[in-house]
Amino acid sequence: MKTSKWLRVLLTVATIVALIPVTVAGQAPSATSGDPTPPLTTWGDPDLQGVWDFRTITPMERPSQFAGKEVLTDEEAAGFQREENRRLNRDLIDPEVGGLNYAP
Repeated sequence: MKTSKWLRVLLTVATIVALIPVTVAGQAPSATSGDPTPPLTTWGDPDLQGVWDFRTITPMERPSQFAGKEVLTDEEAAGFQREENRRLNRDLIDPEVGGLNYAP
């Protein structure tokens, strides 16, 4: 009988400890922490470290043709996507000319 009482107490304590939120020291502060400044490198540039991939048509920098535009219309976005897909399509590259020059 004593064993089951201690087992119950032990399970209760273990459950309480497991439910206590733990702050992880390696996590970056959340965006809602009140500090609006982005993280910076030791030399003062914005810290862009992380995993980047190119599975999106969105460029890292705004193309010069859209300079000064805050938002693209649906037609502009569709046209940009169509042009980028054509520009990046390796099947359309002329092997005689090379590079991103398309065959006529």
